[in-house]
Amino acid sequence: MIHRRGTQLSEWLRLQQADTVRRALPEQADQILAEPGWPALAATLAQAGAAGHNPVALLTEATAQRELDTATSVSEVLTWRLHRLADLTQRTTSRAQAPEAAPYRPVRTDQQRRTR
Repeated sequence: MIHRRGTQLSEWLRLQQADTVRRALPEQADQILAEPGWPALAATLAQAGAAGHNPVALLTEATAQRELDTATSVSEVLTWRLHRLADLTQRTTSRAQAPEAAPYRPVRTDQQRRTR
């Protein structure tokens, strides 16, 4: 799902996220941008920015957590880390469950309205 959102980003937004990667991780940027997981990372960076986070700082922090040299897909590892750092997983889940979690409020009938 997040990969699909990444492929649907506008060209301008995708370029902006690529620039974020280049600024935060200049030595690994080409590798990350060529990986199949790049669209998901781009979507995550865009979501983090929209939530008020600084994507460059967040990406730098995610990179500093642990090494990335042994990762099969650096973009997927960073996507996972960003979701946890920026609390994006909870935000997505909360929005998805909000309609179901809304409290039940009975609708008053006309007769109930007149008696009050």
